[in-house]
Amino acid sequence: MANLDSPNGFNPIGKIGGGTSPAMNKYTAVAGHNVQIFQGDLCKLNAGNIERGAAADTAFVGVFWGCNFDDSDGKPTFKNNRPAAQVASMFIYDDPYQTFEIQGDAASAQSNLGNLGDINAGTGNTSTGVSAMEVDSANFGGANKINVRVVGLSDKEGRNEVGSANLLYEVLINEHVYK
Repeated sequence: MANLDSPNGFNPIGKIGGGTSPAMNKYTAVAGHNVQIFQGDLCKLNAGNIERGAAADTAFVGVFWGCNFDDSDGKPTFKNNRPAAQVASMFIYDDPYQTFEIQGDAASAQSNLGNLGDINAGTGNTSTGVSAMEVDSANFGGANKINVRVVGLSDKEGRNEVGSANLLYEVLINEHVYK
């Protein structure tokens, strides 16, 4: 039976080494950044502001989970995605030891445990506000594939068939600015 193909970015699941439960911290997004950010997107800092990350980036701050801003009528609004160019207070899972589940984009293997890989950014869903980021599982361990490290394989039914595409991986952000 094949794994469900339903990318939804990085989803927080735990923490390496125990400790307190995962928490988010507040960051700022400025008006000049014209890329929409979706819940579950890997993010980076740029001059102290949050931007959506890409595979070519080398210093991530964490994973975006939602934002607050005043809408055009001045009404306080919370969304799980940040509209492009919207000034907002953004909530980011920024602990470098936070683990996440993320879907692979190609066939999986038990030997992927411990490997490094990059992300495929994809385009988030504007209706749900959820990310479409996946891990580039076709190229684990390849040259310069260092965004994330695989620390486990999911045990979720319908998402855990090793050998099939779209397996859920448990990962750490390898290129984290706070490590």
